[in-house]
Amino acid sequence: MSLKDQVKTCLEKIRHVKGVENVILTQRDGNPIQSAGVWLSKNEIFTVSSATSAIYNLGFHLHQSDLKYILIEGNSAKIFFAPLKSSMKDPIDRIMIKQGIKNNIEEFFIAITSSASVNLGGIFLQTRQSLKDIKRSLILSGESFKPPLRKFDLNQVDNLLKSFNIKEDSVNRTLLEINSLSFSNETIRKINTIFKKMAVSILSMKRVSLTTSGGFLISKFSKTYEFSELDFEHEAAMAYSLYSTSNRCAWLLRKMRVNSILLECENYFQFVSPIDDGILILTINKAKQKLGLLRLIIPRFIALLQKVIKSAKLIENPAKLFDIKSAIGEICLR
Repeated sequence: MSLKDQVKTCLEKIRHVKGVENVILTQRDGNPIQSAGVWLSKNEIFTVSSATSAIYNLGFHLHQSDLKYILIEGNSAKIFFAPLKSSMKDPIDRIMIKQGIKNNIEEFFIAITSSASVNLGGIFLQTRQSLKDIKRSLILSGESFKPPLRKFDLNQVDNLLKSFNIKEDSVNRTLLEINSLSFSNETIRKINTIFKKMAVSILSMKRVSLTTSGGFLISKFSKTYEFSELDFEHEAAMAYSLYSTSNRCAWLLRKMRVNSILLECENYFQFVSPIDDGILILTINKAKQKLGLLRLIIPRFIALLQKVIKSAKLIENPAKLFDIKSAIGEICLR
């Protein structure tokens, strides 16, 4: 049996787990290796693989070698990304390290889509062995799967770009929301008060921040001094890019919007949740509080933050929008 047939067999096992809809093994560069599913065409597989690769690489950039998996949740589906990475807990990795065998397994990851109501813990348990089998087959084969870039004609390129366009057609005007740049001191104080209440309710919380559209930092709170202002700004920009790209991928797959993103790392969880036109980024140590309990606590604070921001917009934004091109032109004339 060829390597691709072995991988296909393992993916089919995952595909037949109750609730799973599609499974794709992809390289970090966005090239699909093998897939199992019922409703993705060849072109859709390439498109989705490119989108999922962007998501995975953003998550990897945020957390480097600590990243274990990314979970994207929407109203109609869940999308799960897991890297096939090295681990000293895995016997085959320990043997390879001792024998000096080069392992490029971190170049690959699995993307799984499932229904929204599926028990993800059950999928983890039932797919664990299949993921180990895929990893073992890839490592022992010695194949690198670095094919030449796929070529597209002009029509295919045009159709590919259109598939990523999820916005309605509109007049080409550059508009800037005034309150996307600043909030009053009173609003910031209210946000910080909510952050402090979160720190009391979630004892293992490391840090939390709130951004507006584009990933611009509004407010932040940290229990330690390990994160600088620049670190917060970098995390805010990258996390917003992750959220924006995930939204596009979710729309491509299931025509849905993202409700939340969970990144599990070796020693902590990171939650990314949309709030108005921005996102909340919450990092929590793995300690006494369980993931299920956190999923109950966090939405309460998200609702409070949404209420504060909504009230601030009504009061603090008398001029709704202005045309930035006109403003810049006026400045230049003067």
